[in-house]
Amino acid sequence: MRGQTFDREYLQREFRKLASKTKIPIVLFIIGGGGLAFYGLKETTKDIDVVLQSPNDLKTLTEGLGSLKYESPSSAVITRPYSQTRASAILENAEGFRWNVFDRQVCNALMLSNEMKTRATELYRRGPLRVLLASKEDIFLFKGVTEREADLDDMRLLAESGLDWNIINQECQNQSTSTGRLWENALYQKLIDLREKYHIESPIEKPLRKRAEQKLIEITLLDEIKKGNNAVTEISRAIDETDHLVRTSLNKLARKRLIRIDRSHRPYKYLLNIRSRDKKLIQTRASQGRRARGPRPKSPYGSQKFILKAL
Repeated sequence: MRGQTFDREYLQREFRKLASKTKIPIVLFIIGGGGLAFYGLKETTKDIDVVLQSPNDLKTLTEGLGSLKYESPSSAVITRPYSQTRASAILENAEGFRWNVFDRQVCNALMLSNEMKTRATELYRRGPLRVLLASKEDIFLFKGVTEREADLDDMRLLAESGLDWNIINQECQNQSTSTGRLWENALYQKLIDLREKYHIESPIEKPLRKRAEQKLIEITLLDEIKKGNNAVTEISRAIDETDHLVRTSLNKLARKRLIRIDRSHRPYKYLLNIRSRDKKLIQTRASQGRRARGPRPKSPYGSQKFILKAL
């Protein structure tokens, strides 16, 4: 049965079965290919991705699905794309239909934010079970920060159906702030893929690049200061950039009060503020660090070699 796909009616039947087995109130947020099926952008899906709000919800759902004869697939049938999702649970029935379950965080990446919950619409409600459908914009963002090639086609379908790009841009920025990770770069890279493969232009591509570059520069400069390179010329040599770019970026960090300038020395010394020494500002991850490809807009922060090197 593996390889079979399932339509919306099948998914709704599974919701009804689950509701009959559920005794504790639980809310499921639908994302992924299953979400596209309910938006009418796909006829069928091979699985359903759901996000929960707590470990207790995870326990309730897995027990409910277990009572419906869902089981964890053997490791032999879990393909690499599935293992990369880092789902909290993966459960499959005898027909090959699979639930990918995430506890608040999806693919070790984005969190289910309050704004996402607000934008979701109710899809099904019976007894203690509520099923909410994430907005198209949030599904697009979830898919936009993964490394899975298959997600790009779903992003195309979503983009062609019409999206509020401002929502995507703002949520991406919020997620970067709340998780301390550089999601602008991950989404920017995926938008390049979308443009190059499907000729779909996004109005947020340039703003994302601008924020990603600035954050990458800040990360690099803070790292150099932590290493003990405290003067402009020392940092410039270490990262192979111009004194002007380094000095301008350091002054921006000083205005944000992430560093302080000791003017009692010549040349001036740039030092971490005490409060920022132990602060995890932004973490770049290997999954987000693909090298840029294709034509790029001119960098407003310096030579293009910087972002290529930092990535």
